[in-house]
Amino acid sequence: MRETVTAIVKSQKFLMDESSRVGRLGRRGFLKGTLAAGSALTAVPAWLAAAESQVPAGRKLRVGHIGCGSVSHAYLPSMAEAEFIELVSVCDIIPERAQSAAQEHKIPHVFPNIDAMLGGPKFDLLVNTTSMPSHYPVNKKALEAGCNVWSEKPMALEVKDAHELLDLAKKKGVQIWAAPTCVVSPQFRYMSDMIQGGKIGRVTAGHGTYGHGGPTWSAWFYEKGGGSLYDLGVYNVTTLTGLLGPVKEVVGMTAVMNKTRKVEDKGEVTVTADENTMLVMHHGNGVFSHVQTGFVYFEPEAPSRERKVYTIDITGTDGSLHVQGWDWSPAAVDVATRGHAILQPQCREKWPYEWVGGARYVASCLLSGQKSLITAEHGLHVLEVMNACHESQATGRRIAVESAFKWPIFG
Repeated sequence: MRETVTAIVKSQKFLMDESSRVGRLGRRGFLKGTLAAGSALTAVPAWLAAAESQVPAGRKLRVGHIGCGSVSHAYLPSMAEAEFIELVSVCDIIPERAQSAAQEHKIPHVFPNIDAMLGGPKFDLLVNTTSMPSHYPVNKKALEAGCNVWSEKPMALEVKDAHELLDLAKKKGVQIWAAPTCVVSPQFRYMSDMIQGGKIGRVTAGHGTYGHGGPTWSAWFYEKGGGSLYDLGVYNVTTLTGLLGPVKEVVGMTAVMNKTRKVEDKGEVTVTADENTMLVMHHGNGVFSHVQTGFVYFEPEAPSRERKVYTIDITGTDGSLHVQGWDWSPAAVDVATRGHAILQPQCREKWPYEWVGGARYVASCLLSGQKSLITAEHGLHVLEVMNACHESQATGRRIAVESAFKWPIFG
């Protein structure tokens, strides 16, 4: 590993302290807090450091980053401090944002759109942190140009478009991945091992929750292609499908609870995307799970590493598992089993997993030849489940899910 133990401990302690202060804006609030405190978010959790230790010395991957909004303030520092990543280009439709990012991270080339970026200096991996409605067209152009792609979630808004991206990647001999990174957390691995090892008996049900009062900085969250399910619930869908297996059918209900919202970029806008969502998934063999998510949730009860608010629960015939904190930033897993019914915290990681690091992780996989635990097929399946939720709301029917992915992820 390139970082010293001392550096890791110091940076991770900062993350643990800061993440406890996350408020209603979730990951964005965390980012603003850490940046204001002068952190570059350069901590390397143990799971990521282990993957990076496999990268051959001296190897570098050229990266182009598009989308210089709030999420980039986590991605760019994380990549900039990795010795095996060379940030070649940065791009944003607001040129001032791209220029600022380039100056801060010493990125030599700045572009105002994806076409100009792809026409500039070559790079191996495009990191796409644009708005959700822009993911598919940007990802498609990058794949057509022969670039590997790491996309923020989801990789597209429609399943047919996601299928097109996977087929295009295969044709071009490159790869595409989509956030989130939940399946690489130590807590996910712990729960998967418990489930696959029969430690909680026959698994019967799961529950996930993630919500807050709603983003204030951009209108697209509340417009077609946005919504709480694609933005927040996607984490829980990824975790639960990863633990319980591909979904066979879906029942969903969604609601708009505010006619309008005030946002920073457009003022008052009409809300058309889901603000309150309930999703029920059948994983087959009578195993059910449920996700609740929304932009209309009570905020002070936000979980942290200092508070045992559960966001993922798995129930079996002989035990139960409960994730402390968000599944994108878990603190531990509380466990109860037959004969030991009092909940006991397990898998307390000294160096916590964070949602930042997906692009850096797949970059290390490309250089080392490791097989990524995050797969395009899983990302497509999660998208189909979310599409099915909206279709169920529109039709009042159960919706069959056709896609699948390699499962179990471990074991």
